[in-house]
Amino acid sequence: MRKLYFISGLGADEKAFHRLEDFGVPKIMVQWLDPIPKESLLNYCKRIITQYGITQQDIIVGLSFGGLIAQQIAQILDQRFVILISSFRTKEDLRLLFKKGLQFRLYKLMPEIKFPLISEVVANVLNSGTTEGKPVLKAMLETTDMKLLKWSIEKIFQQDIELGQEAIKYNLLGNKDRVMKIWRNKTTHIIQGGSHFMVYDKAKEVSTAIKQILESSHP
Repeated sequence: MRKLYFISGLGADEKAFHRLEDFGVPKIMVQWLDPIPKESLLNYCKRIITQYGITQQDIIVGLSFGGLIAQQIAQILDQRFVILISSFRTKEDLRLLFKKGLQFRLYKLMPEIKFPLISEVVANVLNSGTTEGKPVLKAMLETTDMKLLKWSIEKIFQQDIELGQEAIKYNLLGNKDRVMKIWRNKTTHIIQGGSHFMVYDKAKEVSTAIKQILESSHP
């Protein structure tokens, strides 16, 4: 039986997926591994595949930066499709402010320790302001491994993954997302009122979209 592997985004963990509904197949929450110094994204993803026993028939669901991991795993295993939530296919999907931040490598200035104010600001940017979602997101950000975070952003900067022409990327974006741009002719599912953290805030709508994808696709 195929399995659904969920990979969280920067600063997040499996709690981001807790409100999603059942999909009739096993759900596996992938935990972030500690990167080896100077490790490539390719090698990092190979270690995830080995540790979790991911196969070609399985489906990877990537949230935000987890979408980059999902696409790399799909390329390694030659999977037919991946599901991206609040994520990007290429850097061109990022809004201008974040794209410029990558271009000038501002993440190099990030401190190695966390400050409560930073978590508050980031939570406000990623969340649409819901009273339920913001505290959860803020709590996850406060436990983020900053070294892993900086490594992850560096991999976004270096990102050059391109899936085969026959591979399908289902991308779910919220129309209130402050990080990702919506391309009307390329975004497969637009969640009304969804923020970058819509996987939690709009879990019902996201669940419905994933169910539709699973029902209409036969990897």
